[in-house]
Amino acid sequence: MPENPFDKAARFAAAQLDPPEFLAWLLEVPAEQLGFSGWLDTRGIPFPGEPDRVGDTVARLDPPGGSEPPCALAIEFQIDPDALMFGRLLGYLADLWTRLKPDTERGSRFDVGAAVVNLTGTGRASREMHLPGTLVLTQLRVAERNLAHESADDMVGRIEAGALGRSLLPWLPLLAGGGEATIIERWKRLADQEPATRRRAEYAGLALVFAEASGCREQWELGLKGWNVRESQVVNAWKAEAREEGRTEGRTEAVLVMLEEKFGTVPEDLAAAVRATADLDKLRQWVGVAVRADTLAAFRAAAGV
Repeated sequence: MPENPFDKAARFAAAQLDPPEFLAWLLEVPAEQLGFSGWLDTRGIPFPGEPDRVGDTVARLDPPGGSEPPCALAIEFQIDPDALMFGRLLGYLADLWTRLKPDTERGSRFDVGAAVVNLTGTGRASREMHLPGTLVLTQLRVAERNLAHESADDMVGRIEAGALGRSLLPWLPLLAGGGEATIIERWKRLADQEPATRRRAEYAGLALVFAEASGCREQWELGLKGWNVRESQVVNAWKAEAREEGRTEGRTEAVLVMLEEKFGTVPEDLAAAVRATADLDKLRQWVGVAVRADTLAAFRAAAGV
């Protein structure tokens, strides 16, 4: 499934604003203790159930001292917690451990780990499974943050005190109390301290996206009125892309529903070919082809699939 604007906003806020500040907050340790040295290229190692993601949020951490192997930390964001996240993470981390290497030395491997940020709801990605009376144990312990259960007042207070960086401001609408007028006013005072107009626009655009996810968009739009706010170009691009994806998905389903009504079950290879098509004009044509076709074979021939 394509990522929605909430996924993209979360990845942008984590990976592009100030990664060391974000990771320090996420894992609740000083940034210098983590040794963040960049984002790993995980093209070709898709997260289970999803297409390849270029620039995936897998951080390379080289803790100071050099006595431990570097760590590949996979960070996942969920708008709604996935009950299968434990299993999906197991598969993903296994792929990372098997296929990524920190250097060219034979047998060199990353330590691997995971963190999950639930934008809404409550997740449970960690599990421990033990076969009684044996040494068999399967365990995955994840650094998991359920933002709806965390305090916006606490976070904004820590930013005001300098204990957290201002790059975390976009996340505030997702926290408990994040739609309160006093929180928004404190947010604006902190955001005004940013010297770059573009950065303030990014904070505001991301905050509005997250406010929509948590159901307080109206409060944030009212609170930012007159603040000379404009959603950043990148956020507007996400929204336009989401609208286009929605139109494409609607046409895809129209083709498949028409074929099912006329011919019964649609073969898996044909359904996959239709769903893989992102060309809206072609999908529109295929709706007409499906209406006119007398058989599935005739549809395949006319549509070229």
